[in-house]
Amino acid sequence: MTILARVFVVRHGETDSNRNRIIQGQLDTQLNATGLAQAAVTAEALKSVSFDKAFTSDLQRASETAERILQYHTGIELVKDSALRERFMGEMQGKKGPIDMKDLSSIETDEAFVQRCIAWYNRVIIPYISVTKPDVSEGRCRNIIVLSHGAFIATLFRIMIYSNHATCPAELKLGSLPTLGNTSISVVEYRIVSRGKRREVEADILKYGDISHLRGLHVMEENADVVADQS
Repeated sequence: MTILARVFVVRHGETDSNRNRIIQGQLDTQLNATGLAQAAVTAEALKSVSFDKAFTSDLQRASETAERILQYHTGIELVKDSALRERFMGEMQGKKGPIDMKDLSSIETDEAFVQRCIAWYNRVIIPYISVTKPDVSEGRCRNIIVLSHGAFIATLFRIMIYSNHATCPAELKLGSLPTLGNTSISVVEYRIVSRGKRREVEADILKYGDISHLRGLHVMEENADVVADQS
């Protein structure tokens, strides 16, 4: 068995809107002092990982978190991608949550949001986990870091789990996914397995929403964007 790649998916650091339970959606909010501290600790936690590629939402709370992490990874280009943005929450953006989403026509629909997650994954990640990549024969594991937002990450992982694209711990399969804390780390590992003459790629979720690296730093237990998204 050959480990092909690991994708580290990190949620951005805390903002004042997170702290005050204000729905952000695609508002371009900044990290607060706690968010900057979380980003610094996360950067230390991921310092030893040799990243090959880095992608981030173009919203500054995500891109600034990514820049803090990549300070230890010189030479890695940070690709900003609007497809990694949080769900667009329309007229709810800037309002204190939770708010009932029913009959609100201004938000990004469930279908559009899911399709955006899938399209990004197929466009960006799938090419890096192909068994036909030239460097696969070298046996080198490629490490990719992705910075995004709570609802986007939860939706992407939910798609992977329930489509059986990735195996995961039983507690994730059987229950609802826990709320992702700021700068939580989720990891998917892709490996090549041989079945006769065929080689296939399988994926395992190694971590979901891990905040053990924060070592006691304040972490919000609720995400207004996700609470609104689930109402």
